[in-house]
Amino acid sequence: MVTGKLTLKKNQPLPGFECVPWSAGGKYFPWEIFPKPAPKRLVTFLCSLLLSFSTVCAQGLLDTAKPTPKELENEKFFQSAFKEAQEGQPKAMGIVGLLYEKGLGCKTSLPEALKWLKRGARKGDADSQNNLGFLYFNGLGVGEDDAQALKWFKKAADQGLASAQGNLGLIYARGTGAPKDYARALDWFKKAADQNDGEAQVNLAQMLSLGEGGPKDYVESHKWFSLALRHHSLEDGKVSELRNDIEWLEKRMTGSQAAEAHKRASAWKPLLEKPAPPE
Repeated sequence: MVTGKLTLKKNQPLPGFECVPWSAGGKYFPWEIFPKPAPKRLVTFLCSLLLSFSTVCAQGLLDTAKPTPKELENEKFFQSAFKEAQEGQPKAMGIVGLLYEKGLGCKTSLPEALKWLKRGARKGDADSQNNLGFLYFNGLGVGEDDAQALKWFKKAADQGLASAQGNLGLIYARGTGAPKDYARALDWFKKAADQNDGEAQVNLAQMLSLGEGGPKDYVESHKWFSLALRHHSLEDGKVSELRNDIEWLEKRMTGSQAAEAHKRASAWKPLLEKPAPPE
C-alpha cells in the first residue's frame, strides 16, 4: 500500500489516476493512496441512453448525413424532457442540463447546461445540485468557484445523495474549497459508503487503514475493501488493487480480526438512497 501523498493540481489527475466526466459522477481522488476509481454508473434515467450513444461512437457508425435511429431517439428524449422542464418539473430540468452538457438530442451547450442545472438545483433537485457543483468545481461553462461547488454539493448531500456525499468527502480530505478536515471527510465517506457507493467505500477503507480522521481500524477497513470488491463494474486492474490492499491488511491482522471482518461484510446491508422530494 502506498502511503505517500502528492500535491494535486486542480483539473489534473494524478499519475496513474483517472477522472471520468462530471455527469457520470467522475471525481479526482485526493491522495496517491487511493486506487484508480472505476467509472461510476450514470444517473439512472440516462444510463441506457448514454451507454448506447457511447457504443455507437466507439464503432464509428454515426452517419452525419442521415440521423441514426439512436440519434432520433435521443432527440425525442430531449424534446420530452425539455417540455417537462418548461412546465417546471425540477427533475426534468436536471435531465435537460445533462443532455446539453453531453450534446445528446441537442447541440452541446455548457451555458444551457448551467442554466437548466441552476433551475433544477434551486428547486431542490438533488442530482441537479450535485451536477451543478461539478460545473463550478471544474469550471465548465462558468468560472471555477470552490465555494459554490461546496455549497451545492452540501445541499445535495444533505438530501442523502450518495455521490454528493462522496464529493464532500473528497473536498474535506483535499482541503479544496474548505479547510482540510479528515474527520469530516471520514464522516461523509461513511454516509456514501453506507449507500453502497463503491468509490466512497474504497476511500473510507483507505482512511481507516491509515488512521486518517480517526483511529486505525483494520477490521472495518477490511470490511469496506471487501464490500467494494462486490461492484460488478470494477476493471481487472482495480480488482487486483483492492485484493492487494486486503492482503496488506491481513498481514497485520490476527486470525480472529480477519474472521470478524468477513462476518461484518457478510452481514452488511446497504441503506437506500432517498433524496428529499423538491418542494
